[in-house]
Amino acid sequence: MLYNIDWKRIILYLIILTLFAFIITGCARWPDDPNGGNGIGQKLLRVRVDINENGTINTEEGNYYVVFDANKNAPFGPSDNIEDWQTGYYYIRLDMFGFYFGEVLDSGTSEQSIAGSGGTGSDNYFQVTIPLTYLGEPEGIHMNVVTTDLDNETYDALNPDFYIDTDSVFSKTETDFMQDSTGGADFDIIQVTTTILIP
Repeated sequence: MLYNIDWKRIILYLIILTLFAFIITGCARWPDDPNGGNGIGQKLLRVRVDINENGTINTEEGNYYVVFDANKNAPFGPSDNIEDWQTGYYYIRLDMFGFYFGEVLDSGTSEQSIAGSGGTGSDNYFQVTIPLTYLGEPEGIHMNVVTTDLDNETYDALNPDFYIDTDSVFSKTETDFMQDSTGGADFDIIQVTTTILIP
């Protein structure tokens, strides 16, 4: 016995099922706003730090910092000496316990763990993504990357005049061919890539 197949109806059902699947899974979500927002549609800053190809990320013997000055009109970027960091600077630290986001305050520092919320790593690089709301939605950021020993004595640093314009979607790379880390290849910064992501 032959059945008459209504292909138009089947195709219509498939289209409806596909649209329903998209609605159920929802739109892309971004990290939550630290001030309680739901994080949808925020600009993000992604920073990737590559170290010497002969080294590995070594948090048992040192720390890795990305430091930000969100004052667009600052004459130069943050110092490679942590003791010189000023009130209002923000930083990300990768240590043996994971990723932390902090702010330099008059009374010291305030920080929170951001492990599992945008930080990844491999043998000779790490990458972290944060919403720009963490930095107060700045128009521009002066940035430095610093590696230190466990007492925060500097091993290596990037050019402190690395500037990021946050008003556009872009990817920017700064390279350091000096191989000048006093801590060896594990703490020798080779390249830093920043990317502004806009939903």
